Amino acid sequence: MNLKLLLIVLAATFFWSTTAFPDSFGARYDSQSGNWYHWQRSPSGETTVKGHNFSTGSSWTTTIEPDGDMRGRDSRGNYWRYNESTGSYFNFGTGETCIGKGFSRTCSGGR
Repeated sequence: MNLKLLLIVLAATFFWSTTAFPDSFGARYDSQSGNWYHWQRSPSGETTVKGHNFSTGSSWTTTIEPDGDMRGRDSRGNYWRYNESTGSYFNFGTGETCIGKGFSRTCSGGR
């Protein structure tokens, strides 16, 4: 999954988990992307979202912490982390690193 698509998925996941899905667990199908999302919110406030696309066979997992930090596994099984306060992202499998937010965001590495 490329970084741009990953960030879109993360933003949508965060939005859905905090506004559109107020329950502690559930599922949603996005007909535009063909993705199924299953989420569960823990008593500590973490929301775990598992996604799957039956057309492509890809799956991924994202855990969103109450402070906005995120971690998960991408569709290739690579573990990654995102820090909301700094905007830093690191993919442990590809080596991709991003720092900053908005137009000042810079990314390097990756394969």
